[in-house]
Amino acid sequence: MKKFITLTLALMLALTVFSLSTIAEVQKYGDIGRLSKLNITEDELNDVLKDIMASGPCNKYVFYDTMTDMIMALLRGDIVVLETDRNTVRYIASRNDNILEKPPYHNPNMLLFAMLLREDDVDLRDQLSACIAEMNEDGTIDAMKQTYIEDVITGEDPEPVEVQEFPGARAIRVAVTGDRPPMDYVSAGGEPLGFNTALIAEIAKRLEVNIEMVNVTCGARGIALATGVCDIVFWMEIGDFENWEGAAFEDQPENTVVTEPYMSVSLWQAVLADSPLLDIEPLWNAEQ
Repeated sequence: MKKFITLTLALMLALTVFSLSTIAEVQKYGDIGRLSKLNITEDELNDVLKDIMASGPCNKYVFYDTMTDMIMALLRGDIVVLETDRNTVRYIASRNDNILEKPPYHNPNMLLFAMLLREDDVDLRDQLSACIAEMNEDGTIDAMKQTYIEDVITGEDPEPVEVQEFPGARAIRVAVTGDRPPMDYVSAGGEPLGFNTALIAEIAKRLEVNIEMVNVTCGARGIALATGVCDIVFWMEIGDFENWEGAAFEDQPENTVVTEPYMSVSLWQAVLADSPLLDIEPLWNAEQ
């Protein structure tokens, strides 16, 4: 009987140790902040990714309509991770001594950046796509990346964007949020100065059309497009999202069309400098 009790206690101890080690592997530290998406609710995204999140160090995703709100939430401790494209994470970390960049726990997806239009503007979509292809081929986009992304991240002020006017030509309204600097960047005085502004200004010059910048929040882009407040929004999709088990949707509203992508950037994370997440090794090789 004593031998049986001893074996039973040993088994219970082993199970306890295993359980504690399992809990330690999936210890949760808080939530992840993301900018609001156009066609997916916070609950829908968390439902789709619940199995993936179960194996990681965070609980769930929380949406924010502006980058400023999300940065403040990170600094307050409301979230433990701010997740967006790597260019924006690098910019935020370069401007905040208390924030560091880190690779995501799971293998990062490539975020494809394009422009979203109403479906009755398919001809304009095709013209924009042709310009994007041309600018990639002639090196214009690479030069803009250096000037309006890399140089800005290292501390230089963005160059003013020259917007050429064409009397009597069509006017196209473009939504600018300022919520994804230095790509979508708005100065303290309200002037759009980022990569996206330079990109659309160059496209407008090549198409000989006029552009009008319309300031909207990231969360209001879809409504602004649908209601005619703007004709173009800068849009992002996760390039290999369909390869995630259970993800059977894309974040593209109905009755819209999308241009060819003009950039792809890794999904990345920003955390506080004293975050315990910095000590957790990602599941993939971040050096690759």
